[in-house]
Amino acid sequence: MALTLAAPAILLMGMLVATQYAEGQRRFATQLTAMTRALSLATDRQIGQGQSVLQGLAVSTALAEGDLKTFEKQARAATEGRDGWIVLMTPDLQLINTRIPLGQPTPVAPVAAHSWRQMTTGKSNVSNLIPRPGKTPIIGVNMPVLVNGQLLVLAYMQQPAAFHALMTAQGFPDSWTASIVDRNAALVARSRDQDKMLGRFASPDMRKAMAAANDGVVHTHTLEGVATLSAFSRSSTYGWTFIVGVPRGEVDRAVLGSLGPALVGAVLMIALAVAAAFGFARPISRDVRTLVGEAETLAASAPLDPAPSHLLEIAEVRRSLRAAAAVLRQREAEANQAAERQQLMINELNHRVKNTLVVVQSLARHSLRDGGALGLRQFNDRIHALASAHDLLTRRSWEGADLGEILAETLQPYAAQVGLEGPPLPLSPNGAVAMAMIFHELATNASKYGALSRETGRVTIDWRIEGRTRVVVRWEERGGPTVSPPERRGFGSRLVAASLKGELAGSAAFDYAPEGLTCVLTILSPIRA
Repeated sequence: MALTLAAPAILLMGMLVATQYAEGQRRFATQLTAMTRALSLATDRQIGQGQSVLQGLAVSTALAEGDLKTFEKQARAATEGRDGWIVLMTPDLQLINTRIPLGQPTPVAPVAAHSWRQMTTGKSNVSNLIPRPGKTPIIGVNMPVLVNGQLLVLAYMQQPAAFHALMTAQGFPDSWTASIVDRNAALVARSRDQDKMLGRFASPDMRKAMAAANDGVVHTHTLEGVATLSAFSRSSTYGWTFIVGVPRGEVDRAVLGSLGPALVGAVLMIALAVAAAFGFARPISRDVRTLVGEAETLAASAPLDPAPSHLLEIAEVRRSLRAAAAVLRQREAEANQAAERQQLMINELNHRVKNTLVVVQSLARHSLRDGGALGLRQFNDRIHALASAHDLLTRRSWEGADLGEILAETLQPYAAQVGLEGPPLPLSPNGAVAMAMIFHELATNASKYGALSRETGRVTIDWRIEGRTRVVVRWEERGGPTVSPPERRGFGSRLVAASLKGELAGSAAFDYAPEGLTCVLTILSPIRA
């Protein structure tokens, strides 16, 4: 009789443990997949660094005109301090290789016809792992370019060590195995035995899973034969895949360890059921059957209805079940919120990185158009202004910044000659970056030709809010040299106009009076909501 009455309790707790075990496995797999997706984005950023270098070099005037000697100097400057190098090639030979000392002949390196077709598809692309007999394999980011009407390939080459460093920085446990594979499933980098495994292919089970989906979780084995629970995520941009494998025994221990309280509760309840069976057979039998129904309800994530009990012990178990249900609902809600926050962070990071790269590319294209030290200095100054605005926004958690703060940060080098006056005016993040770039250009122009070029000169900036969305900002220079209208409109003026029109829906009016420049900015929608 006692064993008969205890059987429902045993069944109940077995169901709870099995349900919790399956849920723990599912959560572990979900976390592992989210990790590979985030690390796949980090791999894309590593590849994107080479792509950014190529985009900057591809617009070189020297390259377009076939001045390879000048272009080689630009390429060497662009890769200085980086772990990659630039190669400019034809199907038969390398015209430039920045890894070879300047002045030494470049190697004759014929490219197979099918590889040349892939490299000249009309857009930038990343290669698979390129084997080299007797040498370390390499990876190339390729971009087709026209030089004097001839189609060539400009490539940014890297060794697998650059991607191995990306993985070691994640601090994976020694028992885990993390890998990056190319589109052919060849190992580009591996957290363990990098040199030994470089170039080998992923296991057949993993390749089968990768062929069926872009990401997922699969039970497989490492190349050393260790049984693992492995998650993978393929980059939609470059086609490479990031894989993280955890030994299955470690997963089981982690999941079972989290079930300790449930197991203790199971043993306690069974003991109570057996002890009470001798004196309370019928009430216990009735209440245990009710508990089985509640356990099924809990396993189905449905709400538990209140149910009275004739025994204090059964009532306690019911309270425990309700508490467990509440904890499970809270944990599930927290897990969903964490996943949403992570996805939001990844999307926001991707959006801001793309926007910043577009701005940097535009600044580089226009600042370095004519080459020379002046263009490089202008580019560096503009990048510094952009970085200062980003630093300020980062300190404000990218929730925007006040116009006064932006002006003080941007004009800090001229603080002794600049006066600021105006009410608090919160700006959106994009509006804050745009205002920083506008006033950097005005200050740079004033330091060259206007009031800031003399110690006696002074700049006054004041602003006022008109209505709900209109703001008028006035820049006035006095005490500088005599001013006259410029003969031509430079990139700085175009940047001011574009920033006003694109981000702030505004316009600018310039008065080149002899006693000093006056610029009035009219902005229609800068205020952060």
